Amino acid sequence: MKFAVIDIGSNTIRLCIYQYSHNQLTLLINKRVMALLGSKTHAGALTQEGIEAVCEALVMLQTYIAQEKAQHILVFATAALRNISNTEQVVTTIRERTGFCVDVLSGEAEALLTFQGAAREQNIDDGVIADIGGGSTEIILVKKGRIQKTESFPIGSLTAFVRFVGKRPATEGMMAEIRKFVCHMLSNSFSPSESVKVLYGIGGAARTAAELEKILYPGSWGAMQTLETLLARLIADEKLAEKNILLASPERLDTALPGVAILCEIARFFGCRQLEVCGGGVREGYLYQYLEAQGNR
Repeated sequence: MKFAVIDIGSNTIRLCIYQYSHNQLTLLINKRVMALLGSKTHAGALTQEGIEAVCEALVMLQTYIAQEKAQHILVFATAALRNISNTEQVVTTIRERTGFCVDVLSGEAEALLTFQGAAREQNIDDGVIADIGGGSTEIILVKKGRIQKTESFPIGSLTAFVRFVGKRPATEGMMAEIRKFVCHMLSNSFSPSESVKVLYGIGGAARTAAELEKILYPGSWGAMQTLETLLARLIADEKLAEKNILLASPERLDTALPGVAILCEIARFFGCRQLEVCGGGVREGYLYQYLEAQGNR
């Protein structure tokens, strides 16, 4: 049985089509559209340009769903539609123009589903999960395989760029302001004494950070200290930063360094020494939740 899952995020709108068999998911298709909805807001509302962008992206993705003949289609949105003032209007317009009914997840639900998706893909016993999206960051503290605490913060790689950078090149001062903001939010919700060794990164920011590390420091896979060095080096050298971000993830030329800064500050706060990039996340968690509700274990 094939399931299509569409995730409407602040940076990208992503379609994943899975084959479900014997309680396992196999990813068949992974397509994304860079809609950049997080930068298409005005006075807290998604603009008409943003509404057009999301509808056009969804119509484009329908082609892949039809080609794969997916029997079930699930569509949800995270901060892109959660953190705007005209959510209801946008959801109604999407339904009228595309036929898709969008489930707008709360921050708490997003964090829980992120953990469920990640935990199904790999063993997470002790650590902190950070899902850094374009418009929000979900933090899940895990001890002995159980969630201790979850929080959703209204900052992601795109919103950090818009709010603190605005225009490349990013400076050391800009990165410091991003980190100061992230530290303030974390301090209001978590204690630094809740230290863990491993940071489990989910999303494009973590994947890009890992890819940059692989390019620049091929012998230091996943070491947070190396990522700190990498961030400082790229901030100091605009040409080096542009060259390597274009190699690692060209569509993240603006947002890569803010994403790495958020990742590094989370790791510093919790005392994490190692980064592991998770394959599973909120999309898998959302689909598993749906399957369980339908009685498929």
